[in-house]
Amino acid sequence: MKGQRLLMRLAAGVLLSTLSACGALTNITMPGSEPEVVSPSVRESCYGAGDLPDFTGEDCLLDEWVAFALQAQRGNSGWRESTLLQLEGNRHDRRLARAIVLSWGDESGWELASDLYKADLPTAPSRLQPLLRQWLNGLEERRGLIAERDKNDGARRKLSAENAQLTKKLEALTAIEESINSRRQSTP
Repeated sequence: MKGQRLLMRLAAGVLLSTLSACGALTNITMPGSEPEVVSPSVRESCYGAGDLPDFTGEDCLLDEWVAFALQAQRGNSGWRESTLLQLEGNRHDRRLARAIVLSWGDESGWELASDLYKADLPTAPSRLQPLLRQWLNGLEERRGLIAERDKNDGARRKLSAENAQLTKKLEALTAIEESINSRRQSTP
């Protein structure tokens, strides 16, 4: 439970730092401040509902990929499954989008997500590469934390088993000592 909370906090922190580093948080306004006015044509083209990201549209490239990553993070397993079906194929943009979806899914897909990121990141537009690299780094950090957790769980189980064996040995030695003491007391 603690590990999951730590993992979620780390993931949220990585996402916020990524968004901040890429300038994606500059469009967010604090309560009481004036909201930025965005023309409807830019809003529609940059924030298409349910569109899959691609490498076209230089003006909206980062916005599309960030919006898609947020969908992947917030989406449930059903959304992820249907989106992965839409992302089949060998196009580099589809493979990177698949990596994003897998990286926010079940731990079983994290290795494939990492492989996809590493293989296709160099094919992304240079403006998008730092963001994708940041997401890959965040994924690798999560994978490292899970590996460390599993290693610690294994070590704890091993120590628990050793403790149980030592307890049995101690009980056996105590029984032998009691037997010896009772023999000494019974012999004149």
